[in-house]
Amino acid sequence: MTTADWALIISLLSFCVSVAGFVWNVWSKFIFPKAKVQVHFSVNNLIQEWEPEDHQMLVLHATNFGPGEIILHMAIGRARPSYFKKLTHFILNPLHNFPVELDRTLGPFSGGLPKKIQPGESHSAYFVLFHEGLREQPIVDVGFSDTFGRSHWATRKQVAAVRNAVKDAYRKGEAEL
Repeated sequence: MTTADWALIISLLSFCVSVAGFVWNVWSKFIFPKAKVQVHFSVNNLIQEWEPEDHQMLVLHATNFGPGEIILHMAIGRARPSYFKKLTHFILNPLHNFPVELDRTLGPFSGGLPKKIQPGESHSAYFVLFHEGLREQPIVDVGFSDTFGRSHWATRKQVAAVRNAVKDAYRKGEAEL
């Protein structure tokens, strides 16, 4: 093979790579754009005017960063029973009619789920602080699933901090009894 043959092969390969990059760019930006959802999981204080004591609540908060709308289907989580086993998935039941009722849930589709959120909008799901599942299970991830089957997770650092707060609340509650 001559130098001209090698130059032709290399230029054809670079043309194929650039066409593939162009097609991928058009596909991901215009044909099938995926919304970026950022999820936070934290313990927040609820201060109400009609009650003298404040309550601590678990808040799972999702914000849509676009480019398109997304429908949050349900609150989910993952736990690792042991180091060598696969992650097991579970569904969380948010509080219904929050903040009027602080201890009632109607299952996985309470708390305003499913919820369609546009870019720039957010949605929060609320849970009780004394959540036995978060205390007992080795939970590593908490987040939302959408109608496309994608999962959007809070950071594991946030989940660990919430689990520690739940365990501390149980210890304080048992010490008061």
